[in-house]
Amino acid sequence: MTKEQIKIIIVDDNNANLTACKKILRPFYEVFPAPSSKKMFELLENITPDLILLDVDMPDINGYETAGLLKKSEAHKGIPFIFVSGRVDPTSEAFGLNMGALDYIHKPFVSELLIRRIQTYLSLIDYQKILEEHDKSIREVSASLNDIVTMLSAAADTDDSGKIKDCINKAGSASKDLLTLVNNITESYNQGI
Repeated sequence: MTKEQIKIIIVDDNNANLTACKKILRPFYEVFPAPSSKKMFELLENITPDLILLDVDMPDINGYETAGLLKKSEAHKGIPFIFVSGRVDPTSEAFGLNMGALDYIHKPFVSELLIRRIQTYLSLIDYQKILEEHDKSIREVSASLNDIVTMLSAAADTDDSGKIKDCINKAGSASKDLLTLVNNITESYNQGI
């Protein structure tokens, strides 16, 4: 994920906070400000952000309730979020983290630290996607190897020359598919996926 592609929604009912955060992040990311949870959900109809910065204390729907709605939504439950709050008590922070937030950043925040923390979490999200892709590839390799072993075992367990030939042909075809899969995995790994 390149920085030009990274989309961040900032949700804060305080216009000064929204403007300050937008100003800090705009040089690095595509930023979508939302002065309320309602506006955030409207934005989510048109974009899928890589991260949401979510204020806790807002009128109508607070940040905790908003996070709960995100988690319940099939379309949005995978979007990572960070709470940004003026609350400094450990109970609020623990509650937010227990809701699944990546972090709980206290306001007022330091610009450099905010940027660095976002970079760290976005890198971790990228690595998680890479691991999930590699895990999927490993399962595919395992399934292909299982097919080959099954065919070769079937060939070894029979005296029927036609069945042996059929099993060996199927094992050969599965081997070619496996080689293609391994080459694709190697190519994507070399490209940094």
